[in-house]
Amino acid sequence: MSLISKIFMVLYRLTLPGGLLLVIAALLVRSGALDRDSAGVRFFPPVLFLAGLVLGGVFRRSRLFFAMLSLALAHTALTWIVPTLSAARGRALTNVIALFLSMNLMALVFLRERGIISPPGRRRLAFLSLEVIAAALLCLPQSAGAAKWLDFSPAPAVFSRWSGLSQPVLLAFVMAMAVVTVSLIQRYRAVESGLLWTLGAALVALRAGGVNQRAGIFFATGALSLIVALLETSYKMAYHDELTQLPSRRALNEALMNLPQAYSVAMVDVDHFKKFNDTYGHDAGDQALRLVASRLARIAGGGRAYRYGGEEFAVVFPGKHADDVFVFLDRMRKLIEQTTFVVRGKDRRKNKAGKARTIGVKKETNVTVSIGLASTDGDGLSSAEVLRIADRALYRAKAKGRNCTVTARRGSKPAASVQDGMRIVSAF
Repeated sequence: MSLISKIFMVLYRLTLPGGLLLVIAALLVRSGALDRDSAGVRFFPPVLFLAGLVLGGVFRRSRLFFAMLSLALAHTALTWIVPTLSAARGRALTNVIALFLSMNLMALVFLRERGIISPPGRRRLAFLSLEVIAAALLCLPQSAGAAKWLDFSPAPAVFSRWSGLSQPVLLAFVMAMAVVTVSLIQRYRAVESGLLWTLGAALVALRAGGVNQRAGIFFATGALSLIVALLETSYKMAYHDELTQLPSRRALNEALMNLPQAYSVAMVDVDHFKKFNDTYGHDAGDQALRLVASRLARIAGGGRAYRYGGEEFAVVFPGKHADDVFVFLDRMRKLIEQTTFVVRGKDRRKNKAGKARTIGVKKETNVTVSIGLASTDGDGLSSAEVLRIADRALYRAKAKGRNCTVTARRGSKPAASVQDGMRIVSAF
């Protein structure tokens, strides 16, 4: 991947789709299109919060659920409680709410999907409850000075005046956004993208005052960013394989329904994978699958790779005949064969007492693949038949000793030949 492509990919990760939603919201607010005090605009944020919470529960996306809950609690407190307080206590409570919100959203970057009503989920609910209690205590007259530490200003006021927040709270927002940004640059995930732009939308809402209708629009934009992230995550779960990051078999089935009349399909299988797992363990087996998948994802010739199941992959070449793509597949087979990686194997040794013990031994190894290739040029074969023919070619490759590429050809007499070190076998 070129430097320009990498820069473009990073910009995409950081700006879409949440950045686009925030820009649209800002343009609508600036144009005055949402200035009318209508019930629809007022109830827009609560409706989105409720929809996000329901979707997070239905799809069991706990991180997005708790992000939405944190955002909803913050908006509710700013809208219904802060206006009833004095200016000083209202500012103190706003700072505390903003601090809790930024820290909660940042913490979700480091947490895993552990369920909503599971023990970890209940602990997160309890933690949010403690935050609500702490914020409520600050509303009491006796706690008037408890939040003064948030107004500490070690730097000139010009650095924070624009935000409407105290410097410690603004620093918390900046730190949270930096953490999420670094995570996104390292690896794009829809959840982190949603968290980043929810932080951005919340910061704009707080700058707009936090309690007015314009602030509510930006809080709603943050909720919408989380909903989009939830839908994107659910789509990826359905159509992408989590281990290899390749499109899944469901995505393959849909792709096969939209192919032109002429196309080629290759079935790729990791050789002796069960033995590899037994020797090095399932973690090493997963590592091998990820390695093969990463190579197949970059195959030339216009092919697209899919995780078919287990240790088997499929590569589809729209509009290409088998003769046109054979060289790309066999070149990839050789590249996989030549790629080495380090795994931790098992070695049994005896200790001083004479008892056997198992220790991990790092070892450099590699894997090979067998490939079966079939194509159709509008000869009436269905996609299921082409897959079946490619699968038969794959079994012929295994029968010939594995680590080779076999093409299924029409012909009356099955025959085998070798061309430039690449084996081609007629499978039917």
